[in-house]
Amino acid sequence: MADASDLQLPAFVDSVSSIVFHPTNPHLLLVSSWDRNVYRHDLRNASEPRKLGLRGALLDVAWAGTSEQVAYAGGLGKEVRSINYESQETQLICRHDDAVRCVEFSQELNAVISGSWDQTLRITPIDPTTSQPWPNPTVLRLPHKVYSLAISATKIVCAMGGRHVWIWDIPQLKRQLEEGKTGDEIEPWQRRESSLKFMTRAVRIMHNDQGYVTTSIEGRVAVEFFDSASEVQAKKYAFKCHRQVIDGVDTVYPVQGLAFNPHWGTFATGGGDGTVSLWDPVAKKRLRQLPKYPAPVSALAFNCDGTQLAVAFSEEDEGGADGGKVMPPGGGNGVWVRTCGDEVRPKVKA
Repeated sequence: MADASDLQLPAFVDSVSSIVFHPTNPHLLLVSSWDRNVYRHDLRNASEPRKLGLRGALLDVAWAGTSEQVAYAGGLGKEVRSINYESQETQLICRHDDAVRCVEFSQELNAVISGSWDQTLRITPIDPTTSQPWPNPTVLRLPHKVYSLAISATKIVCAMGGRHVWIWDIPQLKRQLEEGKTGDEIEPWQRRESSLKFMTRAVRIMHNDQGYVTTSIEGRVAVEFFDSASEVQAKKYAFKCHRQVIDGVDTVYPVQGLAFNPHWGTFATGGGDGTVSLWDPVAKKRLRQLPKYPAPVSALAFNCDGTQLAVAFSEEDEGGADGGKVMPPGGGNGVWVRTCGDEVRPKVKA
């Protein structure tokens, strides 16, 4: 089991779908759940979270920039809504034709970016003076369902079915939007095929904005770089993880949790085997494997200063159905927050 020093948030009645720390306040954590609620936890008083419910199970949540009271969430209700914990109100941001899998907010575009199983990415600008959404979002049509989405100050990375990974350059995208171009007129900066042979589970951008990492259902992780120069592309690599030998059989688990430490540039992966591993992408080494959690890991998040790692686990998450050989049945649904030490620091060459 995880360390006794971990801060354990109150248990959830259903699976945890997404967790995200506030971009500037290291104590605030949002948690979305299949129970249709988004929880706002202040880790200084973690036993009394605030929550607001939406229609349909929720699959993702994002903070509204640096606001500590407003968030955006989406899920099986086929819409993105804002959540205001101060007014206890929600507001429609945009609608999709199928479930909303991913929600992000871009400070550079001042817009909500949502990815859906309807094979679109929608960019909905937010009026900075009224906080009202633009009534006609820009619709970027995609070849497959969206599985995972990551944004930084300069890039949007969208991982889809069919092993497609499309990348948009935000300064270029911003110019196109300001010129009034429609979604059909906007092309991605790069179209790529995943280095991993099986379905992508998660994508996250490196803390230095030089590349990104993807994970798959088949216990693998790929480290990629944005620069298309051949000497840079030669640095990309992939590796196996979250595998165990059970009764002589190599059992492979999906890698569902993925998060970069914003201070050190190391990253964490969480698997269906209930374990979390910490990695140094430069040294290409595992720094540490944390003690096993009670159920399959569904999401990971570091806080803004890299001092805490939140680990979400869900007993009915994919990858945990192994007959109880590795994961005990009834592990529950929870989020535990670990204080990070030297295990998240990159290795220093002697």
